[in-house]
Amino acid sequence: MTEQERINQLPEPVRTVAQKVYDKRPEDLPEEPERNKWYTYRPEGCICSNGAPYYSTLKVGTENKLMIVFCGGGVAVDAHGAARPNAFLPVEGEDTFYIGDTFVMGYVTGLLGIAKMREDNPFRNWSVLSVSYASGDFHTGIADFAYDDPEKGKGVCYHHGYTNYRAMVEKMKQLVPNPDKLLVTGYSGGGFAAALLTDDVMKLFPDCRDVTCLEDSGVFSYPGWRQTAQEQWRTPQEICDRLQGDNIALDCLLALHRDHGDCVKIAFGCTHRDALLAQCEGRYNGLGRLVFSKENGDKFQAMLSKTVAALKREIPDVALYIFDKPNPEARIAPEYGLTEHTFINSDYVFDYSYEGVKLLDWIVDVVEGRPHQVGLSLLGLENIETEQAF
Repeated sequence: MTEQERINQLPEPVRTVAQKVYDKRPEDLPEEPERNKWYTYRPEGCICSNGAPYYSTLKVGTENKLMIVFCGGGVAVDAHGAARPNAFLPVEGEDTFYIGDTFVMGYVTGLLGIAKMREDNPFRNWSVLSVSYASGDFHTGIADFAYDDPEKGKGVCYHHGYTNYRAMVEKMKQLVPNPDKLLVTGYSGGGFAAALLTDDVMKLFPDCRDVTCLEDSGVFSYPGWRQTAQEQWRTPQEICDRLQGDNIALDCLLALHRDHGDCVKIAFGCTHRDALLAQCEGRYNGLGRLVFSKENGDKFQAMLSKTVAALKREIPDVALYIFDKPNPEARIAPEYGLTEHTFINSDYVFDYSYEGVKLLDWIVDVVEGRPHQVGLSLLGLENIETEQAF
């Protein structure tokens, strides 16, 4: 079935949204791409979790600077999750855990957020590589994972995120071989990927000495991260070796600083009661379901406070942006106090401010070597220098 045929089967109003994205899809990458024009690239042999052909998008800018954006879309940490992908719509009455293929969503990076071509975007002339997410493995897997679920039956989840990412980067290296600046970023599941894979990206661009890792809203705790990475995703061992506890985003950001020091600028941003991450914090730490609740918001906020405190303590020049923008999806229960999820892929990144600091200005300052910290009071960390992180 073609993408257009799949779109035609969607109910309204989702069909209209999907059609608009599809109609704006970039043409396939030619041998001689134009500057500042988005293209679709379909690396040979790369597949999504359901076996469908994988694709993503890129553009070659007019400045010799490269942004790599790891897209988000959930995670499968066990067989139960692997058996329950979400193609474009939620499955009513059932938890789904990750985007199963690139259907329509593989085209969106150039349409929103800091990869968008708009006059007030200081990154508009950068080259941008979007790494679409369709593997449930934080872009780190190389496995054909066979599962046998009591409800869904037998199947295979192709955790090929690492294979897909490397194929996209190898193509980008042909187009932008030696960038002067490198920004590795990602949101949600892609935020985890930015933490996990910046070291790997740096090895692919060894001559670049101006590197920033910007991690957007990719953190929740789960005691089985290393086992999942090793046994289900078959993540490369060098990456698995960094996974020491229940907070892999923290593990990897600290390892990045330990291994590279001042050669990489590290930044982390998140709302203090992130609605979607709060669901995950509850689901993977006892609750068993993905639900909005005050309790899950409290759990997430406490975990985030420990994470930020540890980053502040171990990486003195870390850039932090913690804020409290409400999440529209959680308005049915405002007493939960849940907040927005992700920012680099949203147009509000251009005008939102917290404590008088615009999000976009904070990002630019990080990239230019002027790190600062915003919103620590939301986590009770005003006096972080005198507190212990754990």
